[in-house]
Amino acid sequence: MILALIQARMGSTRLPGKVLKNINHQSILENLMERVRPSKLVDQFVVVTSTNPEDDAIEALCKAKGYACSRGSDWDVLDRFYKATLNYTDVKTVVRLTSDCPLHSHKVVDFVVNEFLKSGKDYFSNSNNEPDFLEDGFDVEVFTYESLCSAWKEAKLLSEREHVTPFIKFSGQFTCGWKKSCADYTYKMSVDSPQDFEAVAAIFEALKNTVDFGIEEVTALLKTHPEILDKNKESIANSGFQKTIANDKIVR
Repeated sequence: MILALIQARMGSTRLPGKVLKNINHQSILENLMERVRPSKLVDQFVVVTSTNPEDDAIEALCKAKGYACSRGSDWDVLDRFYKATLNYTDVKTVVRLTSDCPLHSHKVVDFVVNEFLKSGKDYFSNSNNEPDFLEDGFDVEVFTYESLCSAWKEAKLLSEREHVTPFIKFSGQFTCGWKKSCADYTYKMSVDSPQDFEAVAAIFEALKNTVDFGIEEVTALLKTHPEILDKNKESIANSGFQKTIANDKIVR
């Protein structure tokens, strides 16, 4: 079974409640889910949120829309992911997505899953390995269930627990691979701030008549309309992870 877990929470420092903020006539989380669920390779998508009261709204949306939802630790997202897998039998592969990527595409998800399956590695991604592999806003991480279990048991640093995959990528215990789905994509399009929201909203508006657009169409649009990039030109990819690294500590 290939299980995709979508990390979501309401508590954003720079843009509180962003996952339920409307864009393209529906919430960011709905946009993401509707754009990735046509995947031909993923067997099940699950929204994984926290048990914080503020995240009751995420669970309510999932129930209303028929999305599977699992709840767990606020800060220990690695534990949240592991506990979510216990609801399913025969999980062999886990896909990590984050809910701040409403532009995401099932085509990119299937590209990365397929590359993972072909590679025979423990982990594969199109992003999250700067500077050569970064497709922010279309980030996909795919890893074996066994590697997730090992990380859950052994990871001790805050960065490893909060960001799920650093132990898998950097402990030296697992084989990892990377490949971008679109060589020309170099943009920061995850929604972390009001400026990011404005840029992504402009992309949805510009491509509203392009059915099921993907990363190639977004890349072509941004090449011909660089003014969209001016909206969030100060935004930095993976700044949250860098902040955690700067203040890292042993938590287990």
